[in-house]
Amino acid sequence: MNNDSDQALHSHSPSSPLAAAPRRWPWFLLVAILVIGGAGGVYAWPQIAPLVPSLGHTAPGDQTAASDKDALPDLLASQQKAEDDLAALGRTVADQQQQLKTMADQLDGLASKVEALQTPAPPPAPVPPPVAPVAAAEQPPAPVSQAAPKRRKPAAHPAKPAGPISTGGAPLNAAPGGTGH
Repeated sequence: MNNDSDQALHSHSPSSPLAAAPRRWPWFLLVAILVIGGAGGVYAWPQIAPLVPSLGHTAPGDQTAASDKDALPDLLASQQKAEDDLAALGRTVADQQQQLKTMADQLDGLASKVEALQTPAPPPAPVPPPVAPVAAAEQPPAPVSQAAPKRRKPAAHPAKPAGPISTGGAPLNAAPGGTGH
């Protein structure tokens, strides 16, 4: 924009009778807000007054100190009870930790026993043959050797029949070169 258009815009003033009306609406809005706020305060006052009993009342310092002195033994008793409860909980936790340690030791012992049972036992040492008197026999007996156990072979499975198999009761077609019944 150039200066000529700015001057023309500022020199042109609105010539309408509504110029005064836009200036009144902020005042009307302010009055409406105050009226609504006052009506809300009047409505809410009966509910607020019981919640704040010291509204308009001042308590002398002697009454406050006396009520504090009356509440002090109750507070001390509740503090002592809380300390006792915490000490009891601490003892319970210590007992449970001791039991847990004992159970863990027992579990370790059982685990070592299970491992010992699962390991294969060493083969027994061969028994030496009894010594026979030489006079009774002219030749010493041959040493007896223990035969190692032989592994069993799995049983042979019967051969599956070769040929057509009927499923669902359907008739079988004869194979070419086979005999038909």
